[in-house]
Amino acid sequence: MATIYYDNNASLTTLQELILGVVGYGNQGRAHALNLRDSGLNVIVGTRNGSTAKDVAKGDGFEPLGIEDLSSRADLIALLLPDEHAPRVYEKLIAPNVRKGTGFVFAHGFVVHHRTIVLPPESDVLLCAPTGPGRQLRSLYVEGAGLPALVAVGQDASGQAWNRCLAYARAIGCTRAGAIKTTFAEETITDLFCEQTVLCGGVPELIKASFETLIARGYQSELAYISCLKEVKLIADLLFTRGIDGMRSAISNTAKYGSALAGPEIVNSSTRNTLTQILNRIETGEFAKQFIDDTAHGSTAVKELMSSERHSRMARTGRELQETLHF
Repeated sequence: MATIYYDNNASLTTLQELILGVVGYGNQGRAHALNLRDSGLNVIVGTRNGSTAKDVAKGDGFEPLGIEDLSSRADLIALLLPDEHAPRVYEKLIAPNVRKGTGFVFAHGFVVHHRTIVLPPESDVLLCAPTGPGRQLRSLYVEGAGLPALVAVGQDASGQAWNRCLAYARAIGCTRAGAIKTTFAEETITDLFCEQTVLCGGVPELIKASFETLIARGYQSELAYISCLKEVKLIADLLFTRGIDGMRSAISNTAKYGSALAGPEIVNSSTRNTLTQILNRIETGEFAKQFIDDTAHGSTAVKELMSSERHSRMARTGRELQETLHF
């Protein structure tokens, strides 16, 4: 059974005397900074030179600092930059300026688990990974609710690392819903695996393949688009609120029977072997090496994928339907 922490397990007092520095004011950074500040904590924000996020931060009432300046002031630094940018920023701007004993918080374990950043042994290393995008983290906080998070301690140099980690989770609203105890390795591997096999890899590829199969048989692209892509939200909402068994109970008998036949045909022993291979690639660090190498060479794999999808018949159909059906 997982260990789950709630508001009554966390006290903000362990952070109230600290200066919390948020590096990066994007998807996660903005939400963290605003929630931390609204929880009554002392927050400073750092942005990279030339970043458009500086104006956004100013509009939110912060006075953005250079990352070097922030690093010399903060007692706890939330490093919330993309995985591929964080090592360079840390090495060039943070490490030369950070004070001894300054702690670090991450919203994803990639750079710590794969050691693309090597942090000082005298630093607390905390993970507070909300299970959703920053905009949702912020909107739920404002509503008085919260987004569940995964929490872990990689290093406890101060003896207060867990208390600080839970306090941070409470300050951004996550212990309202529940913060699940994990490790940097477990969060990193499960997150990467599910992104690749289900959320961002598997589901979109299945949608594209199904769309193309219908088109090849002469069916209207508009109907294929709506059936294969737009209706995914209906099932996703049921899965989110009711689970798989609850989703089954909410669909037609025809859909139940069809899924009983087709599901195991699509996800068969070959598919399961592929899933195992993907997990192996992530666990061994091979994926991290490939990602870092591709990023160093201009992210060619990602650019090629996005270009092909942007110019596909499916994308054109979606844009046309957006204009004609107004959804």
